[in-house]
Amino acid sequence: MHLYRRYWAFYWPLALSSCILLLGLQIFNGVLARYLDAERELAVFAYAISFIHFLEVGLVFMPQMVMVYGRSNKARRRVKRFCFYIGLLFSLPACLLGLTTPGNRLVALAYGLDAELLADVTRYLSWLFPAILLRALFHYFAGLLTQNDKTRLVSICAFLGVGLGVIVCLYGYRSEWSAFSTLVSAQLSASFGMFVCGAVAYYRRYQPQEETVVSAPRYSELFRYFWPVSFTGMTFGLGRPIIYAFVSRTPDALVTIAALRVGLDFFMISQMALNQFRSLLPSLGLDHLPEKRRFMMMVTVAFTLAMAAIIFTPLDQVVFKSWLGLNDALFVHVKQTLMAVLLTPAILAVRNYCHGLLLVSKRTKGIALGSLYRIVAIVCCCWLFLDLGWLNSWTAPLVMVIAFSLEAVVVMLKAKSEVRV
Repeated sequence: MHLYRRYWAFYWPLALSSCILLLGLQIFNGVLARYLDAERELAVFAYAISFIHFLEVGLVFMPQMVMVYGRSNKARRRVKRFCFYIGLLFSLPACLLGLTTPGNRLVALAYGLDAELLADVTRYLSWLFPAILLRALFHYFAGLLTQNDKTRLVSICAFLGVGLGVIVCLYGYRSEWSAFSTLVSAQLSASFGMFVCGAVAYYRRYQPQEETVVSAPRYSELFRYFWPVSFTGMTFGLGRPIIYAFVSRTPDALVTIAALRVGLDFFMISQMALNQFRSLLPSLGLDHLPEKRRFMMMVTVAFTLAMAAIIFTPLDQVVFKSWLGLNDALFVHVKQTLMAVLLTPAILAVRNYCHGLLLVSKRTKGIALGSLYRIVAIVCCCWLFLDLGWLNSWTAPLVMVIAFSLEAVVVMLKAKSEVRV
């Protein structure tokens, strides 16, 4: 039993951190849903933030890289510079998409937007790209705090940063700012707040471990470790833009995309929490694996039951109508989306356990291979469903379920063949 307490003490602050980030998005969605022409405002923000999210999730494995390589003062300085350069590199595409004519044309081509919608989407991109660099720097500090077993500080930093963003968002709405001004200010405030809190927590509370690395890792070594997991992360973010691109060609595109935005953001609370299983093995090692698997299973069942309780009880009215302010049409579509992905947490738990094995063993190419299969599955299924006239708020999330299942099978086979435990 003490092992489970140990795992829970390590895991819950990381899970809470990810839940806090997603709860902030629920509030942002709820504020947008209260503006006039809510479907349009939600759809425009969904289009824009899908590009930002695509680039941000390319950094999602950065804390694990920092945990593995940041084991000496010299190594930490090298890893910090690497994280900064990668953050700049990942910010550049969003900047170009928002500020240049060729970038605008690519956005229009991807989603089939008219001139008015395109102007609103690219305006978001031209202001939100600095958030990507801020998120990269936060990941650096979060990785070192996690390495130091100070996951509660990571949770506190996320809470304070997102809390700042929520305060700005609510203030903007109450002050009758435009939807654009409110959401841009909120997003940047949250990212900046997390970065500042992470830096303060690191410089005040981090305790250097006994140095086990003689020399700092070369940039080439960091890149070899990082590119497969970065590719994997970017495919996480690529899934939604691909689905949106196909849904944009359907008759009820704006309503469906608005529903997918709200429904999938809500589902991501459990998804992001379960994704923290990846940090369990790199930090706590490969001993007692049966106990770690049972712990993951118990947490996964709990999240699935919580999601089912919200979907199938009167809580759905409270959460989606009273709190998020959805109208009746959006409410129906959002419920359809969530019912389609209800059993996905079990698939994600298997995938993330195998990811943890591959990360510890530095076999990150297996993770990239699984994500490639997932993207191929999303494209093929969307193409088929669009051609058959089936693509809607039921089938679009089912595409993700199919793709996640294929990815889980691939990484499970790679872990079985490449990891010796």
